[in-house]
Amino acid sequence: MAKKTARTQVRYERNDIEAVFKKSPVFFNRIQPVKIINISKQGIAIYSHQVLKPHNHLNITLCFRQGERFLLNGQVVHSFEQQSHSRRDEFVELFIDGVAEPIPLPFKYGIHFDQHYLPFRDYLIESGCKNGFEIQRRVFYRR
Repeated sequence: MAKKTARTQVRYERNDIEAVFKKSPVFFNRIQPVKIINISKQGIAIYSHQVLKPHNHLNITLCFRQGERFLLNGQVVHSFEQQSHSRRDEFVELFIDGVAEPIPLPFKYGIHFDQHYLPFRDYLIESGCKNGFEIQRRVFYRR
């Protein structure tokens, strides 16, 4: 029987980053808003209203409040239990014609970035330290 091993990752909880994604290939796919749960140099955990399957490829755009933008490619590696629309859902506000409209985000995913993006990694760490976002938590995954 295979022994289960624990894998540890440092994740940053940041509220100064906005994110959207498009499924790849990009034909007939729209930009989807997401809410970031936590982020690391290797991946991101998000809430979304889009149903995704494991191994779906995504183009993720991260926009930092300071103005920096990063376009990263990733793949769905974790799909957490599907929820029905409820009062416990996370929401994101979309501004349509100047009016804010709340969109429920009932699905939760873990996305692994396809490669190591060194400028993104450096900016994530440096901007977090400068802006007081050094709060970290460790997430343990069992294999």
